[in-house]
Amino acid sequence: MLLLIVGGTGWLAQRLTPPAEPIEPKPKGTVDYYAVNLLRTIADEAGKTKNILYAERLTHYDNDDHSELEKPVLTMFSGDGPPWVVHGEQGTVSSRGSEVFLKGPVLVLRDADRNGRTVRAEASNVKILPDEEYGETDDFVQIVSPPDELSGVGMQAHFGKAFKVTVLSSVRRRHDVVRAPDARPRRKVRPQQAGKRK
Repeated sequence: MLLLIVGGTGWLAQRLTPPAEPIEPKPKGTVDYYAVNLLRTIADEAGKTKNILYAERLTHYDNDDHSELEKPVLTMFSGDGPPWVVHGEQGTVSSRGSEVFLKGPVLVLRDADRNGRTVRAEASNVKILPDEEYGETDDFVQIVSPPDELSGVGMQAHFGKAFKVTVLSSVRRRHDVVRAPDARPRRKVRPQQAGKRK
């Protein structure tokens, strides 16, 4: 009797549960324009360049006003220091251009600042907010800024005048110590000569 009740309950649940509908990928929409070797420059209110976006190809979709990029390079300027240059393989730009998502491997470079520090960061699947000079990823990241090297999983980075980065987990840091040469020459110690005691 118990088996009949359990079997009947399972049959009734199957009859009352609607069949699962197959999940179809969201259509990208219609391509309304594209550009080859795109170069877009954004300036601030004073006319000073804030960032430059280059892409070998940009394809714009009209369903949600987003664009897809091939081989994008985003250059962000901050103050009088060297710019941040971000290289990607593929990317997506939101409708207003306020968010750039770089898919696949990403390389971030900055030339030496006034302190002589360069930065090279390798990551993947990075979201960048150019107006806020901010970037983040949930993937593995490795940052090299001699004499320091930092790696881990997940990153939040503020690119502005003062570079601030937070690695979220599995953090490893290495600092190479360079021994400075002694400014004072060492005095040579002469071996004592054996002599007769007086």
